[in-house]
Amino acid sequence: MKKPEILQSSLVVPATVTPRESLSLSDHDLLGAHLHNCTIYLFKNTQGAKDFFSVEVLKSALAKALVLFYPLAGRYVVGPDGRGQIDCNAEGVPFVVAQLDCRSDDIQLEPISTEIRELFIPQEPQSLSLLQMLQVTYLKCGSVVLGTFSHHILVDGKSAAHFFQTWSMIARGDLKSIVQPSFDKTPLCARSPPKISYDFPAYTTDQSNIKGSPNACVLSLFKLSQEQIRHLKIRCSNGTSTYVSTFCAVSALLWKCYCIAQGLAPGTKSCLYFGANMRNRIHTPIPAYFGNASIRSSVISEVSKITSSPIGDVADTVKAVIDGLTEEYFRSLIDYMKVMSDKKMSVRPKDVSESDLMIRSIIGLSLCDVDFGWGAPQLFSWERPTRSRVAYIQNELGNGAGIKVVLSLDPSTMKRFEKVFYEELLFADE
Repeated sequence: MKKPEILQSSLVVPATVTPRESLSLSDHDLLGAHLHNCTIYLFKNTQGAKDFFSVEVLKSALAKALVLFYPLAGRYVVGPDGRGQIDCNAEGVPFVVAQLDCRSDDIQLEPISTEIRELFIPQEPQSLSLLQMLQVTYLKCGSVVLGTFSHHILVDGKSAAHFFQTWSMIARGDLKSIVQPSFDKTPLCARSPPKISYDFPAYTTDQSNIKGSPNACVLSLFKLSQEQIRHLKIRCSNGTSTYVSTFCAVSALLWKCYCIAQGLAPGTKSCLYFGANMRNRIHTPIPAYFGNASIRSSVISEVSKITSSPIGDVADTVKAVIDGLTEEYFRSLIDYMKVMSDKKMSVRPKDVSESDLMIRSIIGLSLCDVDFGWGAPQLFSWERPTRSRVAYIQNELGNGAGIKVVLSLDPSTMKRFEKVFYEELLFADE
């Protein structure tokens, strides 16, 4: 497919004067991946609106949103002490307008390939210092693709949703619903003296097993309807009234299917990695905090217990770890990060081993349903096509929809997984 034609490329700066300051980054911020997370939205002009996705409307709303989210208009720099920080200099957010000579039906956006994804995201040579990049691409059928790049050093999934929702609210004139972001990192600071009460196997100072090259992988899309989710959660409750979250039920299903499909030896230890949001789990919740407040957690079990046990037992194993993510756990982790800040600690792993699976979830986040005034998107993609043994979970678009899973595996394992998922587990009687 041909590359899009760039119609204009500019920097959108805050609409009014914003604080000129250096925003410090926490040990938690600096520990995260120094890369950009990508989201791709497809909006269809179903009503034939003449001003559909007006560049003027989008830019004006963005400039106003950047007054509230002013660090995004700055740059990531290394300070005099060698520590990363945000220079809030209001230099602006790159905003690219392009057109592509094809129709939306000609493009496969779910699951998305690396080649297709790169058509719709800004190609900036200085991207490592840029905190937010945006591209609006008009298709010849009248549809529009919005591609975004958000730097993980400052923005996690919850923060990205907060920014995009605010931008879209301003664009459609819904100013009453805007929630002011907070950049105060005090609630997430380490204690003095530090108190470490837990082990954190999802974090490591051992760099020897961290790979830098991507695994060969293919992406497959799996959809679970509301009724299938309801049935799965009943199975996961083991016939009791115990509440099982959608995340817990789907994660247990994927983990069990993966271990069977991978053909792992019964005595092998398998680890399920996943993220958890700290904002509402601490004593004084910080729901409007803008920054990184998601941590990596993990659950480990023998493969034999995962593959031979009822799905409810696997869900119990996952649920027990999630229930243990208390405020003291988070405080201990923050203290641990502070104590180990000079030890080159990193999130484990960049590429998980063949016995492990990583879950990335945005269930419940308002990241995929932004409405700029021309209706909600018809498609949304956020997976990273180069990462293997990763499952990306999100709510399906639309009211009453179910769950969408994009799974990244090597080709041979994927074929076995699809068989296990559809024929042996999802509709199995236990």
